[in-house]
Amino acid sequence: MPALRLAGSFASSLASIVAACALLAGPAHADTLTLHNGDRLTGRVLHMSPSTLTFETTWAGELRIPRYEVRAIETDKPVGVLRERSNRTEAMTIGPAAPGQVTLSPESAEREPAAPPEAAPPGVPAPAAAPQPAETLPLARVRYINPKPEESGEGVSYEGRLTLSGAFVRGNSNGDRAYAEGDLGARALDWRYALNAKLRHERADQATSASNWLVGGNFDRFLDDRRFAYVRGSLERDRFRDIASRAAVGAGVGLQVVQTGRAKLSVRGGLDAIDVRRIAGADESWPALGWGANLGYRLDTWSAELFHDQQGFLNLDDLSQVTLRSRSGLRLPFASGLTASLQLNLDWDSQPAPGRRGTDATWLVGLGYAW
Repeated sequence: MPALRLAGSFASSLASIVAACALLAGPAHADTLTLHNGDRLTGRVLHMSPSTLTFETTWAGELRIPRYEVRAIETDKPVGVLRERSNRTEAMTIGPAAPGQVTLSPESAEREPAAPPEAAPPGVPAPAAAPQPAETLPLARVRYINPKPEESGEGVSYEGRLTLSGAFVRGNSNGDRAYAEGDLGARALDWRYALNAKLRHERADQATSASNWLVGGNFDRFLDDRRFAYVRGSLERDRFRDIASRAAVGAGVGLQVVQTGRAKLSVRGGLDAIDVRRIAGADESWPALGWGANLGYRLDTWSAELFHDQQGFLNLDDLSQVTLRSRSGLRLPFASGLTASLQLNLDWDSQPAPGRRGTDATWLVGLGYAW
């Protein structure tokens, strides 16, 4: 019994110590967001644009909140702030102020001590630089928080994706299938580029049944916030469509119709030069009216993304000849950049080589990695 009483006493003392430590530690640091309806959210401000504020919470993950619903912002440490009519991102801590306003406090001068003046006498310590005073201004004058390189004009942002799909069949029938595609994009304030490649190879009963590859890319130069001029090119080979090589080079203008955290849509059109080298048939070269479209839309359900990418060419010497290639499908992220995808690749030629079909459709289920 004395042992039981001793154990109970020890447990009570331990509980008291834990409670005291919790009181002394105080609340965990976090950013605070106040909405116009009075709701207060705690978490971390990830990004704010002129239209949307992205806020991370422990209970709901990332929230995308329309900016017009935000009344006040407070951060517990410096964040990148880009003001209206400014071309420089500043490290500021955002503090409370009157409704519709914020207080910006510069990052502590202690992190970057000032160099001593050259004229200071030897052995005399230089005076510490006076910290800049905090400034109160309307929230509307804060254009971005933690701006991306393409928003601030400082640096370049990169993103990429690699997708793999395959099958290995042995038994009553034998077959192998391999498919890989990759995308790499870069974006700065007034330009961007995109590179892509795909490879497909299939064998059935020791005979090759599909073999093709394609590489391509485009460079866009923005004329304003939405309009851009572009150059693009691609090279492909498909033995089973009698294409030893098909090269396309072109230029034109485009429009970024939508670009938000949820949706993106760009369209483009111009002139292209097409050169086709056949394995068995006659070679072809012709000018084309070219177009392209790129669509992406993020769903609320599991953060899944719908996508569609299309390129087309209309022969200006023969308006009945059209070439189209596209990728459409659904991507579902599930862990640390890994994605699962369901995708349809569709290639169509209105005038295929003799003995070939005009449509090639491939359904793919694959795994990918995005960064």
